[in-house]
Amino acid sequence: MILFFAEGECDSDAFVKHCYAHFADIMNAAGGDYPREVNIIREEDEKPRFDRGGAYFSLSHSHGIIMLGISHSEIGVDIEKIRPVDFGKFAFIEAEDEEDFFRKWTERESWLKFTGAGLRDAGQHDLVENFQTGLAAALQSIGDDFHGQTVVLQVHLN
Repeated sequence: MILFFAEGECDSDAFVKHCYAHFADIMNAAGGDYPREVNIIREEDEKPRFDRGGAYFSLSHSHGIIMLGISHSEIGVDIEKIRPVDFGKFAFIEAEDEEDFFRKWTERESWLKFTGAGLRDAGQHDLVENFQTGLAAALQSIGDDFHGQTVVLQVHLN
């Protein structure tokens, strides 16, 4: 897995393709066989994906920061700026303070992106109870094989 960061606004697809070329160069230098150029396929109710190459990506934006994860296995990333929260509006996440809230939020959102469910389906899932169980099952399935690792990543911005 490789993470790419950018500051400011840009065309998301152009950023993903640009970073993918660097991912391919790095992976190919280590013996991989990734094409240097890919296209992004977007289909209704599916995660965006590359048209070829055996790589996966996940993209997140927050307050002028862009984070992109590209991996040889499924990936879900989320990035959020820690900021004031209306805790009454988000009562389904029990949090001690804003930092705790965004830690929990990014865990859940990155998991939904990893699974492909996304926030559009969040109401169909019992996130509070099933998130930890699902994450534990995914991590258990990794075993000792680092190369088969699936990634759920969280990064906090202060």
